[in-house]
Amino acid sequence: MEQYILDIIKSVIWILVLFFGGRLVLKKFVQKGIKLMKDKDEAENSALEKRVKTLGDILITTGNIIIYIIVFLLVLKLFGVDITPILAGVGILGLAVGFGAQSIVKDFVSGLFILIENQYGIGDKVKIGSFEGRVKRITMRSTVLENDEGKTFYISNGLIKDVVNFSQKNTIK
Repeated sequence: MEQYILDIIKSVIWILVLFFGGRLVLKKFVQKGIKLMKDKDEAENSALEKRVKTLGDILITTGNIIIYIIVFLLVLKLFGVDITPILAGVGILGLAVGFGAQSIVKDFVSGLFILIENQYGIGDKVKIGSFEGRVKRITMRSTVLENDEGKTFYISNGLIKDVVNFSQKNTIK
């Protein structure tokens, strides 16, 4: 009985280490990336830092979701629940959702390319379609703009075709 309790305590400690350690490592990794960008040329720094911050926010959010799922599954296993059928069910559910959620996948892929290509970043003044304003937030699924009147626009990244960025200087030579 004592060994069983010790095993449970060890498992709980490992779960807590994974949870808090994983989140800490994730944040430090992103902060280190932002710090490395500060060493670049000052003119280049502003745009790169915005982009790294945006990508960092997305990495932290995605990483936290993964950590929460892993910790949840470990807690279930700790209480004697067989997680193998859960993992198989999640895989099948993921496949079904993938077929049914093509627009979400399109939004994610478009959001990824927006960030990689540095089309715009948080704080940039942009015009997307008929909407114009400052970028308040970029997620993998949508872009949030706020205009000068304080109106907020939520635009699905998959619907974004043309972007005018008034904040980027012309660097083509």
